[in-house]
Amino acid sequence: MSGASGSTPVILIHGAWQGSWVWQAFLAAWARRTGIAAHAVDLPGNGADGTPARDATLAAYVAHVVSVMDTIGQPVTLVAHSGGGVVASAVAEHAPDRVRGIVYLAGMMLPDAMGFGQVVEQVLPEHPLATGINPWLDWPEPGVVSVVPPEAAVAIFLQDCPPDVSIPASRRLTPQGIGGLDLRARLTPGRFGTVPRLYVEATQDRSVILPVQRRMQALVPGARVVSMPTGHAPQVADPEGTVAHVLSFVQEVGA
Repeated sequence: MSGASGSTPVILIHGAWQGSWVWQAFLAAWARRTGIAAHAVDLPGNGADGTPARDATLAAYVAHVVSVMDTIGQPVTLVAHSGGGVVASAVAEHAPDRVRGIVYLAGMMLPDAMGFGQVVEQVLPEHPLATGINPWLDWPEPGVVSVVPPEAAVAIFLQDCPPDVSIPASRRLTPQGIGGLDLRARLTPGRFGTVPRLYVEATQDRSVILPVQRRMQALVPGARVVSMPTGHAPQVADPEGTVAHVLSFVQEVGA
């Protein structure tokens, strides 16, 4: 076991349609490797609290993560998957002195006030599959709340996981409000821009495809980059490998 219980804690931020459950395999691997505390959050409106999905907002997400930081009572490293990346960026803008670093795990590392869809539009002419999960979505409340059909989750999010992992995970996805999906954070060089970043590429990602990941890296330069040969959820497909990258960064920025 490496690390120590007194080291900088980690907050794990899930993406759209997910919950803290998506970190279960990661947390087990993390506990085997280190004594550093890790806290997986459930963002408001994503199924774990009484907030309706339609009421999800970036402001509510940020407030929730900050409340967890308040409870922890010391600086943290944020590890953000997929759309959770925008939340992590916004938290770092809000409290840069309390964030030691951010790990974007196949995450949305976006410039100031830019939405993920705008990045996709830049890449789409040369990469038609940049639409990712969008064509598969069902909208029980049109334009307001979306759901991911289980078969789409397996095909787009979890194609590199065995069926005994991908099928149960696909059935745990919850409705997602557009206010927590179409996220745009206001970011400044003097606040967000001071926080160290690691971008973990998922080279086989079918949701946030690799050209989109690399376009975001070009738009928001300065992150250290490592690659993993996984689909959209490295923490599910290869928890041990994901832990190795995250732990190395946490030890680096928390020193």
